[in-house]
Amino acid sequence: MQIVEAAGFDVVLVETVGVGQSETEVSRMTDMFLLMLLPGGGDELQGIKRGIVELADMVIVNKADGDTKASAQRTAADYRNALHLLHPRSANWQVPVESYSAIDGSRTPEIWEIICRFRDTMAESGELSSQRAAQARAWMWSEVTDTLVDMLKHDKTVKQQLKKLEKAVTAGETSPVAAAQKLIDTFLEKN
Repeated sequence: MQIVEAAGFDVVLVETVGVGQSETEVSRMTDMFLLMLLPGGGDELQGIKRGIVELADMVIVNKADGDTKASAQRTAADYRNALHLLHPRSANWQVPVESYSAIDGSRTPEIWEIICRFRDTMAESGELSSQRAAQARAWMWSEVTDTLVDMLKHDKTVKQQLKKLEKAVTAGETSPVAAAQKLIDTFLEKN
């Protein structure tokens, strides 16, 4: 994660490994989800990428330089065409797809202008404040969940039953739902 100040507002950059679940979580906690891809990619990655592409507010195909420039431009064009088949995340924003070279950075001003336009569009439409309100609610419930799970795991009475119930679930003697309910009931009876 990196924080920079630009254009009068703080920018927090969150980089993920690019394989699925972490991207979904990051897309829920950020104002803009920018997906950076490499040229080509191969059919074996398309299933993974599709879910991630649907989360994107902007797609950038890197390595648009040297021997890979033409391939990056073709890949960008392919994604531009494919995005027309997907339902956009926002009715107020058409997801742009751009090619870019991190080596020469010559298109950085254009990329930044798109990012600022996205922020302005989302703010003016009210989506930015709605999204942040939803993020705050989700964060609250995440804290509630984490706190309750932590309390449950550290409860002495629950701990006494935990190993027995885990064994029963593993052996197929009881269902995970029934075991979870038993632990919750034990915790609630005590408290």
